[in-house]
Amino acid sequence: MKRAIAVSAFLLAATPAFATGEITCAGGGASVDFLVGHVPFLSIARAIVSVGDKDWSTQPDLMPGTPIAVAHSFEDSGQMLVDIADDGMNEVTIRLRVFKATEGDKQAAGGVLSIKGEGVFVVDCSEPQ
Repeated sequence: MKRAIAVSAFLLAATPAFATGEITCAGGGASVDFLVGHVPFLSIARAIVSVGDKDWSTQPDLMPGTPIAVAHSFEDSGQMLVDIADDGMNEVTIRLRVFKATEGDKQAAGGVLSIKGEGVFVVDCSEPQ
């Protein structure tokens, strides 16, 4: 009985978070969109990157694009850093560096999106107010 309870608790704890949100950064003809889970750390469930007519996707079967994988992500109250690699995790090909600021009830977030072979773009990641 104790084992069944322990297994049930483990399975419930392993269930992915259903509460999700979206982070979008765009500018200069490029954009990155993350579907994120609401947990105490940045948990990226899906990433879509676009520039011009080219798209990259962590889920190309659902959202068409060249396959990619999130290699590293970090977020705190002042910054968000995301590295995205090719599908084989051989090389980081996309980097997002965002700085965030809050003053009173106003918030702003912006940074740089770098895509290998495509260029560097200044992006706005602020939530609509």
